[in-house]
Amino acid sequence: PLQFYGPRALALDASGNLLVSDTGNKRVLKFSPTGEPLAQYGGVGSDNGKFLEQVGIAIDKSGNFFVADTWNQRIQKFDSNFNYLAQWPIQAWESQTVLNKPYLAVDPDGNVFASDPEGARILKFSNDGKLLAVFGVRGSDLSSFNLPTGLAFDAQGNLHVADSGNHRILVFQKP
Repeated sequence: PLQFYGPRALALDASGNLLVSDTGNKRVLKFSPTGEPLAQYGGVGSDNGKFLEQVGIAIDKSGNFFVADTWNQRIQKFDSNFNYLAQWPIQAWESQTVLNKPYLAVDPDGNVFASDPEGARILKFSNDGKLLAVFGVRGSDLSSFNLPTGLAFDAQGNLHVADSGNHRILVFQKP
């Protein structure tokens, strides 16, 4: 039950517990700060709380966590005990190629950012799923992407994007 099959993303909650998006097993695993298994969530499917190629995972300051459920074309939101709260569709994640591995990050204000690798852009949502902004186009200048994947916010609220196709990390200052 603890053997990973294609783990893709990690997130730490306020207590130091580690959440792992175990993509191949269609689940999220939760470990204590000392590495002891605490819980596993999910399973294969399209019902609430189930996954098909979940990749990115992120946690907000309230302890809610978000999962990029790629092949179901949605982001699912759960409370800290994996109680399903909401979901919203992501029409952009229509491909099932090996390149379409979207990741998530939550900014200090609770907004959820999602990468759209094959669309060469970043999507910004409110904490309840309202689309707030879309930025990026395919290219190699400082406002463009080529397969953006990993996302992270630093302590100052700046967004870091792994622009994998351009072999670089881009940093966008908090407005």
